[in-house]
Amino acid sequence: MGLHVIDWRQSRRTPVSAAARIVSLCAVLVTAGTVTAAPLSAKRDVRKNVSQRDPPSEAFERVGPIRASTHGRERVRNHRPDSVHTGHRPSAHIPDQSHRDALTEFERMSFPEHSTGVTSHILEAPPAAWMRALQLPDLSVRWHAKTVAYLEFFKNDPRGQAMMRAWLKRLGRYEHVIQPILRELGVPGDLVYVALAESGFNPRVRSSVGAAGMWQFMTTTGQVYGLEQDYWVDQRLDVEKSTYAAAAYLKDLRARFGSWELALAAYNGGYGLVNTAVERHNTNNFWTLSEMESGLPHATTTYVPKIIAAAIVGRNREAFGLTTQVVQPLPPLDVVEVGVPPATTLARVAKLLDDDLELLREINAPLIRGRTPPGRGTFPIRIVRAKLSTFERQSHRLSDARDESIHVVRHGDTLARIAEQYRTNEGKLRSLNGLEDSAELGGGLVIVVPRTLARDEQTPIAMSAQPPPLAAVPRVDLRADQRRVFFVTTRATTPHTLAHTLSIPWDHIVAWNDLDPQARLQPDLVLQILVPKAYDPSEHGVLTFEQHEVEYLIRGSREHIEASLRRRELERRGYRVRKGDSVQSVAKRFKLSDGDIARINGFDRNKTLDAGELLVVYVPRGRTRGTVEAPDPTRKNNEPSVPLALGRTERGDETDLANVTVAPEHERRSASTGETSRIPGQQGWRRRSFIGNNAVPARGGRDARHSSAAAPRQARP
Repeated sequence: MGLHVIDWRQSRRTPVSAAARIVSLCAVLVTAGTVTAAPLSAKRDVRKNVSQRDPPSEAFERVGPIRASTHGRERVRNHRPDSVHTGHRPSAHIPDQSHRDALTEFERMSFPEHSTGVTSHILEAPPAAWMRALQLPDLSVRWHAKTVAYLEFFKNDPRGQAMMRAWLKRLGRYEHVIQPILRELGVPGDLVYVALAESGFNPRVRSSVGAAGMWQFMTTTGQVYGLEQDYWVDQRLDVEKSTYAAAAYLKDLRARFGSWELALAAYNGGYGLVNTAVERHNTNNFWTLSEMESGLPHATTTYVPKIIAAAIVGRNREAFGLTTQVVQPLPPLDVVEVGVPPATTLARVAKLLDDDLELLREINAPLIRGRTPPGRGTFPIRIVRAKLSTFERQSHRLSDARDESIHVVRHGDTLARIAEQYRTNEGKLRSLNGLEDSAELGGGLVIVVPRTLARDEQTPIAMSAQPPPLAAVPRVDLRADQRRVFFVTTRATTPHTLAHTLSIPWDHIVAWNDLDPQARLQPDLVLQILVPKAYDPSEHGVLTFEQHEVEYLIRGSREHIEASLRRRELERRGYRVRKGDSVQSVAKRFKLSDGDIARINGFDRNKTLDAGELLVVYVPRGRTRGTVEAPDPTRKNNEPSVPLALGRTERGDETDLANVTVAPEHERRSASTGETSRIPGQQGWRRRSFIGNNAVPARGGRDARHSSAAAPRQARP
């Protein structure tokens, strides 16, 4: 195994953006002043509020004037993000949450979230003598009231002092990495304090809306600036790489707007937002925009003066009582990069080196699952230089035979199925792979599994007998050159991944299965897919079932309902109402609830029953005494759906989309995609259909105003 040593700056790490920060409202001492009620305007994130009266294990979120249980809301949401096109979003990780809460409380009390036109708060000179003696940073400084308020908070408020001590202490560990990169790219060294505002110089911070790393990059912006992100590695958490990306991004924003104030505002809220504000209010002055009604988001108007104030503090630490003796900065990290085998855990390396596991995880923050990616060969990790000789002596032990192998996940695979295949359990697989949510188990992912087969054994372990999937779908006619296969959705299935995997437009899948195009695909839906007769699912890495491998039925038919009941050991029977019967008495007779009777028969539970009326009841199999043959279902939801295209069906009939009766245009809903999905607060949408990797505009759609992928960040507090 090759070994090479590099300087820390030649290794890579990831950025974190202020855009995604959950900041909580906690009970703290507030400075003197009038408390202004927070407006009911929509916020990018919901603020947490933990009261001393609440159990320490419970967390609450501020939603307008109410407080909601954080964990309770997650249970209701089933831990799902807002967009139906995103299966999973990693959990937030904000180690310095208490400092963030205190800063948010100060901002809430000092800067009410409302504006009534243009009111200048620019001061001609610093208002205090001690401010006039301060050394100013390379960033332009305007003595705005908010900048002054932050300076006073960092100097005189115990909360401000505590957070600056903590953040400047962590800066000591990384300043020697960050500052040379800023100089190399020709941007002011004082921009290091953007990382202070974003993450407190912690590379492992992850926000609730998906921003990650020391510079808090969102996914798409990180991709624009070359930060690779996959299941195993997230370079947004790489200190060096993310610093290069952040410096380049800030430099590009400065070139676009011509001032660091607007560049910082765009880093916080996105350059599209700043462009719009400049155009609508006819000024390129950040401070004017920050004071105008509907100028810039409130979080952005505080973000810029906060960074400028932090830069002033950094230049004048003694004036703020933040001397080296007080702060006690962490020593700079002297690290080297070494190569280790694939799927090596950081815990194993720490044990081998007798090193601090938490420190090893921090300097290898891009390894978000705590191990190197399986199936990729030798992979570089960082260790402290003091452990290099130990590593050189002991590294051969990392290559020793292990009781682990790899498995390539297919689209449609479930954790339970994989666990059964390798004679293990789901908990073991989650532990081996750092799997937080089954929604992360996407097709093509290489995961670690227990080694259960000999190296030369190719026969997979037989799966236990399971009932075939119940495929109750609308009737769809096949062309002569097609066959019908079935795909069972998982928690990881999204419209885009399904359409891309099958190379079939999402609109077609919606039509074949009578789906709501705007709703989330729930797990265990059995979808029918029309594919060419020569289609081979193994070539596409997808798990499908042939028609003979499922119980194929027409949705809503008598056969469908009865098949579903059989799987629950029930039968569908009829009951003739007798004089004196009520919904409640019939329910009691058959050990059902009155709600069950009402739901099965489609009427209100308070309905008065008429003698001789025929009801449908569900009874245990074989216990049919007192019942009669049930009537056929009354819903006519088993009519043919729209065929795929022109062609000849299995029955020999010509199918022509032009002759199919469909709903009027104004009654039809277009298929939702990742680019057209409408969620609360999202402005504009485009109607598109996914075909493979390409998003093709649908007929009759409309395009929203273009905005670059480099500006997806929302305003962050």
